[in-house]
Amino acid sequence: MELEEQVIAITGASSGIGEATSRLLAARGARVVMSARRVDALEQIVNEIAADDGNATACPGDVTRPEDLRRLVELCVDRFGRLDALVANAGIATVGPLADGTLAEWNAMIDVNLVR
Repeated sequence: MELEEQVIAITGASSGIGEATSRLLAARGARVVMSARRVDALEQIVNEIAADDGNATACPGDVTRPEDLRRLVELCVDRFGRLDALVANAGIATVGPLADGTLAEWNAMIDVNLVR
């Protein structure tokens, strides 16, 4: 698959798989629009990608907020004229027995990991 000039939005891009995917796709010529809640980490990664001659743009956001997702798509379209692919990578989990967790933790995990 040819990635040169493809516009790819990635959620959960400030660490882990989202960060690694963003770096790899940018290194292969994609225009990467990165979204995550941790703005400082997101901007640092965007700057590092740019320093390596990659094309990355930060779009801070929270996948549980529909307006943030709309803004992510709008940024892709406004800046590059289109959105070719979305890597819906954002996710959270709690560690430990389910019975020890709280309803708020469960709801947060469902809100981030599943589309409602």
